[in-house]
Parts: sequence; C-alpha cells; structure tokens
Amino acid sequence: MKTMFPRAALAASIALAASAAGAQTLEDRVAALETQVAGTTKVQFGGYIKADAQVTRYNRDASGVPQIGRDFLVPSTIPTAGDGGGATTDFHAKESRFWLRTNTDTGQGVLGTYIELDFLTQAIGDERITNSYAPRIRHAFATWGDVLFGQTWSTFFDVAALPDLLDFVGPVGTTLVRQAQVRYSPGQWDIALENPSSTLYDPNDLIGNPATIDDNRYPDLIVRYRVPLDNGSLSIAAMGRELAYRDGAQRESEYGYGVSVAGRWLLGDSGNDIRAQLVGGNAVGRYLGLNAFRAGEIEADGSIELIDTWSAMLAYRHLWTDQWRSSVAVSYAEADNPDSLPGSTAKAYRTGHVNLIYSPVQRLEFGGELIWGQRENEDGQRGEVGRVQLSAKMAF
Repeated sequence: MKTMFPRAALAASIALAASAAGAQTLEDRVAALETQVAGTTKVQFGGYIKADAQVTRYNRDASGVPQIGRDFLVPSTIPTAGDGGGATTDFHAKESRFWLRTNTDTGQGVLGTYIELDFLTQAIGDERITNSYAPRIRHAFATWGDVLFGQTWSTFFDVAALPDLLDFVGPVGTTLVRQAQVRYSPGQWDIALENPSSTLYDPNDLIGNPATIDDNRYPDLIVRYRVPLDNGSLSIAAMGRELAYRDGAQRESEYGYGVSVAGRWLLGDSGNDIRAQLVGGNAVGRYLGLNAFRAGEIEADGSIELIDTWSAMLAYRHLWTDQWRSSVAVSYAEADNPDSLPGSTAKAYRTGHVNLIYSPVQRLEFGGELIWGQRENEDGQRGEVGRVQLSAKMAF
C-alpha cells in the first residue's frame, strides 16, 4: 500500500483526518488527509515482506558455496569440482524491502527523490540466534525534470524485460547492475555517465588477481533508445567503457563496447507476454549475469586483451486466471576466453526457471519455482545446481 501526505502541517493534518474518519479504514483516512491539507511536497512509502524457503542440490562439492549463492542463483558460485554436495535447506526473509519517495513542485520543475533498502548480500548477520542482517542501499537517487543523479539501475539494464520469477535475480543472460550515475533522458533517449569498475583475469599475478579494480579514468558511457510500442516495450542500448589497471607506476587500459536489445511484448488482451534480451560485446564483463565473466585478461607483457561475450534470454508469462499465473525462462551466456587462462575459468552458463504463483487477494502472493543452473569451464568440467523455492510475499 502507498500512503501520501504533504509535508506542511503534517501533525495537525493527521489529527484532523483521524478524528473525521472515525471507524474508517486507513486508506480512507489517508484520502481525507490528502483532501484537507494543501502543500507542495508529497511523500510515498511502501515495500513488501517476502519469505523464501529453498531446498538446493549440487552435483559437485558445495562446501565452498558462499551464502549469496544459497540465497539466490548466482551462476559464478556453482561448484565444478569434487563429489556431489547433497542437499541444503535455507529459510530467509532478506529480500523484504522498504522504499520512500518524495515529489516537490517547485514551480520550475518537479524535484523527486527515491531511496530503497533490503537485507540481501550483507556479511553482517548469521543464522545462529537472531538472524540480524544489516540493511543495504539498493536505490538512492534524485531527479529534476529530465536529469537523474544518484544510484539506480544501470541504463544498460531494461527492467521491463526481467522475467516474473521468485528467484531474486533470475536468468544468467540478463544484465543486472545498480550503480551511481548521472543520466539525461530527453524524449525516448537516455544518456548516462556511470561509475566505472574493471574486472580482469590476472594469470600473471601482476595485481594479485583481485575481483575488481578501481583504476579507471573515464566513466562508463551508455546511450539507450526506448522504442515506442503499442503492445509492450523495446530498448536498444550501447555502452562504451574503459578497462584499466595500475601496476606500480605502470598503467594499462583498453576501451571496449557492449550492445543490448531487450523487450517485453504483450500477446493480445490476455495479459500473457514474452520477454527477451540479447547482449554482446568485448567489454560486457560485470554487467552480465552478476559478474558471470570478467571483461578482459592481463597479458604476459602487461597489456589487456578484451574478451568477447554474448548471451540470450527468453521468457514467457501466462495468466491462467485472475489469481494464478506462471512463467518459464531459459538463458545462455558464453565467453570467448583467451587460451592462456586456466582450465577452471568459466566458459558458459545455462539457466532455467519455471514457476506457479497464486494471488488470493491483491498484494498477497504464494508461489513455487523450479530452478536449474549449469556452469561449464574451459577444461570441460561442469557443475549443476537444482533448487526448489517456495515463497510468500505481501506488499504494503
């Protein structure tokens, strides 16, 4: 549920609306409050509570799988060595979230703010006693007219194309990045400068092989065009980005690109839809599949070789009735890695999801989902994960 109220005379307005409402519902009180108080700033808040129960089975030794890979499907965490890891069971409510939005009419344009928190991916907290997980920032941005600044979804990611799944992220073939940026959106165009971060393989151990490197001079530049459609949405995005690292006084960099086409198409008036995404380029790297691949390799002479990567995702959502719906999604991602990388380097990923979701009343959902993921390395080793996820979600 979303509640709205002007900032001016807030305390007096609440008291007045409450006394006038009597035995009315909360929504009636909010509506009365909005009618009685004039002001220029409006505030909305909302979110949802979501509980997940998961049973997961690996065909390889899963003792080293981090908690993030047990909370939702992270393809790069699928183990590819050792004997089968058996089954594990996890219950958690970390995906539950809260958001707050404001809009202020200045007379020279509307000022907007948005902040959203959840409790996933944090190392703070454990399952021993209280499961006290720390909140984290998902979104924190402000807007004025066509300008946005702050942290939100990357312009290279089309949220509308993301499948309707219970798993927190979903298919490996989707781009999914949130980061700080400045974006200008005139008409159907989005032009953004976004925070850079390089991910490079380092077989020569020149930089100690860290997961990420922050030696970039230039922001990631992304341009997106949103094609007007009567029966859905379609976006075409192009990205140029620098990959860089510093080894003492020496600095190396290469500039690469990525291209994404993503969309959602409604099938008549049924409410059913098809969602799809194609991604390719030589510097996609961390933008794809939760950093499923790195964007380049540091060569023996210190130069950077960029890695060609591509992916495809296709999903179908079907409404059985007003209360029942299902989605099925399949995805594939592959990298053309240099021959010098070790055999344990990820070469390809495959994922599949199928679910059934029941909504007995508005804002309340129960569902079950079957999830499958596979990782294939350069040496041919494969690891697989199968998961059954049951979820209950109530929005407010």
